[in-house]
Amino acid sequence: MRARWFRANPPLPLPSRRGGKWRNAIFLFLLLSMLAPAPAYAHTRSQSQSSWAVDGDAVDVRVEAEAIDATRLYALGGDATMATMFADEVAGAFDVSAGGQACAPAGPARQSNGGAGRVVAAMRFDCPTGALTQGPIEIESRLFLRVAPSHLHFIALRNAQGHSAEAVLTESNPRAVLVLEAAPAQESFWTALGRFFPVGAVHVWSGADHIAFMLALLLLVGRRLRAAVFAATGFTLGHTATLGFAATGVLSPDREAIEALIGFTIAFVALEIGDQSQARMRAWSLPAAALLAVAGAASLWRLSPMSPLVWFGLTAFVLAYPRGFPRDAAWLAAIFGLIHGCGFAAALSELDLPQPRLLASLIGFNLGVEAAQVVVIGVALVLGAAVPHAPAALRANAAAIAGATLFALGCYWFVGRLAG
Repeated sequence: MRARWFRANPPLPLPSRRGGKWRNAIFLFLLLSMLAPAPAYAHTRSQSQSSWAVDGDAVDVRVEAEAIDATRLYALGGDATMATMFADEVAGAFDVSAGGQACAPAGPARQSNGGAGRVVAAMRFDCPTGALTQGPIEIESRLFLRVAPSHLHFIALRNAQGHSAEAVLTESNPRAVLVLEAAPAQESFWTALGRFFPVGAVHVWSGADHIAFMLALLLLVGRRLRAAVFAATGFTLGHTATLGFAATGVLSPDREAIEALIGFTIAFVALEIGDQSQARMRAWSLPAAALLAVAGAASLWRLSPMSPLVWFGLTAFVLAYPRGFPRDAAWLAAIFGLIHGCGFAAALSELDLPQPRLLASLIGFNLGVEAAQVVVIGVALVLGAAVPHAPAALRANAAAIAGATLFALGCYWFVGRLAG
């Protein structure tokens, strides 16, 4: 039965290694991607958080974001400092009401110290007398939506009695109606797991680079079911390991480096799709390793981003891979899964994981990631099933076109995130 299935559904044909179609396709899609105006947004999509505290008839708010996300504001023009631009953005980003009555800003947003790599702004809203005790508090956020439509904003509201409420705001759901309630003594295991399951799933579905990596892995293994299972398992083990270590503080990866490296993983796997000859890989690995080594040397004098250890690590990997390094897709997926796990951890770092239920939160987030991956793989397989019915020209070049597109995207994200 299995043999008949594979005869009826052969793997997608890979491009010929003797011809130049693959190289031409890579060049074309790489050129188009470099000309694309879209920014190289990261796998860890932009996020921010705000802490709101009720003080009598007023509400104080402290808004925080990563400095790398605040750099997006320069797309709006202006030459002010990043802290000033962020404070100005915060000043016009929120509408607040209580008990159906509008609350007014007490003044402009103030810059505050956020530590290395973060920007912070604070402001105060004055509400009508007694309004904060008459009904729910409504908060609407437009923060970063002009420059990052997929932005997530996390709200935490508390009063002096210890009552609290939380919400996640997006472009499609920018308003939260918050009712202050007494916090439970301890969130249950299953509640914490269920709360973070959808967060993990949404993180995958909203991350174009993570989806691109999964598609590259599928193209690499073709329709070899066993290889696909092993590759998915390797990737899961890799990202689960570093997700847990980074989220619990054992590892502290450089977020900007991780974002760039995710682009590198996509380009590398995509390159494997079209050229699996060991001799050819040895040939291109030498100049590629030389470029990486030059970047590493430049980073010693702070002339290029990322740590020298990262650059020289990439150099060693590119040299070793076609020279005896295990080239099985499962090994490659596991190794690159370590990098993607650090990217997942960056998304969790701003979610205020409940410490008593840290394990449940990590499990819930990871299960959400896995469920979303299954959906992505399922959709890809359904689309792949239509390829044998496509016109002959498209069918013959489907893998080349898909691989070249993924290679171009990976290079674009790698270079763009280093430059950004």
